[in-house]
Amino acid sequence: MSIDNSVTLKVKLKVSDVLRYNMYVAYRSKFSKILLLVGTVLLGYIFYKYFMTTDTIGVFLSRNIVLICVSVFILIGTPFKVWKITALQMQSPIFSGASKYVFYPDKIYMEVGEVNDEVPWETYAHIVETNKDFRFFVDTVQAQIIPKHGMEDTQVTKLREVIKIANPEDIYELKG
Repeated sequence: MSIDNSVTLKVKLKVSDVLRYNMYVAYRSKFSKILLLVGTVLLGYIFYKYFMTTDTIGVFLSRNIVLICVSVFILIGTPFKVWKITALQMQSPIFSGASKYVFYPDKIYMEVGEVNDEVPWETYAHIVETNKDFRFFVDTVQAQIIPKHGMEDTQVTKLREVIKIANPEDIYELKG
């Protein structure tokens, strides 16, 4: 496996990148998945009851307003909260500005906002490649996102190679 010593990337996060990651964080626990399932089943039950009733829509709504409110709150509450968090994050220079990363086999050099730093690979507990980005997890919630939309195919391949060289196999989950 021959690689150049480094991969240099200029990263500009889009709102969709941050929103996608925040939704992943919001729905990663079993409780949140169960809550989503309960909200979906409840909404399905409401639709079933509506199509099986002979009541007018006004009567049906008045009899089922609590169920409707609970299901809407369950299904809309979390995405709305995540959207608000994402909007606040995108106002920060760290998220809204361009960043530069240089991935070496022994460290990562980064320029994020006004901060320049070298980070050892050991800082990351887990590295995951999704269809849209690379996620460098510091812990179960915090991660640095490197979106693929600003990368060429050769850069994606080289980054995978550097990750494989720099980390043990149990640390990373890569697509290629």
